[in-house]
Formats: sequence, structure tokens, C-alpha cells
Amino acid sequence: MSNLAKRCIFAFTAMPIVAFLLWYGDYTRWAFVLGLNAIAVYEWAKMVSAAYNEKAKFISVFSPLCVVIFTMPWLDGEYKAYVLHILAVVILLYITLAFAYVDVKNLFPWLVLHIAGPLYIGLWGGMSYDLFEWGRGWEECSKFLVVMTTLWACDSAAYFAGRFLGKHKFSPQISPKKTWEGAIGGTLFAIFWFWIWTRSGFGPTVFDMPLITTVAFAFIISVVGQLGDLLISALKRWSGIKDSGEVFPGHGGVLDRADSFYLAAPIATILLSYYST
Repeated sequence: MSNLAKRCIFAFTAMPIVAFLLWYGDYTRWAFVLGLNAIAVYEWAKMVSAAYNEKAKFISVFSPLCVVIFTMPWLDGEYKAYVLHILAVVILLYITLAFAYVDVKNLFPWLVLHIAGPLYIGLWGGMSYDLFEWGRGWEECSKFLVVMTTLWACDSAAYFAGRFLGKHKFSPQISPKKTWEGAIGGTLFAIFWFWIWTRSGFGPTVFDMPLITTVAFAFIISVVGQLGDLLISALKRWSGIKDSGEVFPGHGGVLDRADSFYLAAPIATILLSYYST
């Protein structure tokens, strides 16, 4: 079976499941975010361990547990006070594992990168849950869907713009195929896509923003999303792994498909918090 066939079959199978989880209610959305975060941080731990030729048996299981704990405080403000306490315990456990299983020459970079995974994916990715509203229905998850599809639109448009117009390399050491033309094309299309879901009149008004705010908001999250894409690409290239995982047949892992979302969604959450005040 060709890779394209695998991608299509998986997409048509997974889309109804994801749609149901997002539509049904608060706990299914919570499970969706936690599941993606746990898989993503497992992939992160696996890549770090591969780069240093260290066994990931303990750390790869431990990282998803950490990221679940880090994601949970974002559900309710009263739990946020416990983040620092959890963080202290996590760091101590990582240090213990590092002393027990990692060669001293690799100890500090190994330790920093493994701690960075739960922090980046858990604390930051967990903030994406704030894009949901409480209750059942599409309106309650519309902000999450618009931000997610805006990043996908940016990624797809950047691919085609880079393929047909790309001449100037963006970051050849990290991603040789990415170009400035692709980045600009993706950003422009992301702005257009996001504008559709504001007061444009072409779709439901998910974000009630004037035009200048729409352009600024979409520009920021598209640029940040592309930086998040480069961050994971750099980690993969550094570790010598082509795909972060195989959880999505034909598509790779969570960090292959949602690399831009883990950095852009939290920024979107922060921007919306300032805009609504």
C-alpha cells in the first residue's frame, strides 16, 4: 500500500473520531489534549535518548506521566498554585534518573532536554485547552478548531508556495526545503483563512475582531507556528530521526503533525486573554 493511500485511509478514519471527541464535551476534549500531549512527549524523550544512545525505557514512560500532570493545572485556576511544587518534584526525579542511567559526559544536555519536553509540551501545549468553552457542541470548540486549521492552512500553503515559487532558503541547516517564499505564502494564506472566521461575513463569526486585529493576530500565530515547526525539525535533525513517531500511519507522529500547534496555540491563548480584557 502506498504512503498516500495510508494517509488518506487514516485521515478518513480518524476525522470522525476527533470530531466526536471535540464536539461531545469537556472530558472528551480533555482526554484528546492529554492523549496527544502524552504521545508527543514520549516522542520527544525517544529522540533525545536516541541522540545520546541512552536507554529510553524509564524516561519514555516517565515523560508522559509528567506531561499529564503539567497539563492538568490549566483546567482550573485553583490548581495553578501547585505547578511549582510539581515542577520541583519532576526535576528531582529527572536528576535521579540522570545520575543512575546517563554517562556523565552527556548528563547535563540529556537532563536539560528531557526536562524541556514536559515543560514545552505540557505547560505550553496544555494551555491550548483554554481555547475551549465549557459545554457540548461545535461552538464550544470553535476557537480551537480555527486556530488549528489556520496553522494547517499555513503549513499547506507554505508547502505549495515553496514548491512552485521558492528560491531563497529559510533555514537550510534545519529544513533544507523551507524557503522565504513558502513562509510568506503560508503566512498570507493563514491570514486569509483566519479572516474568514472573523467578521468577514463568509463564515460563522468565531472571533469578533476588526480587520487590523485579525491581520495582526493571524500573522503572529502563523509566524510562531512556523518557528515551532522549525524547533521540532531541529530536534529531529539533531537526533538523526526522520519522523518523531508512527502513531499516525502515513503521517508520522504527533510532533510531525502538530509541531506548529504546540507553540502557536499557547500564544493564541495569551493574545486572546489580552484582547478580551
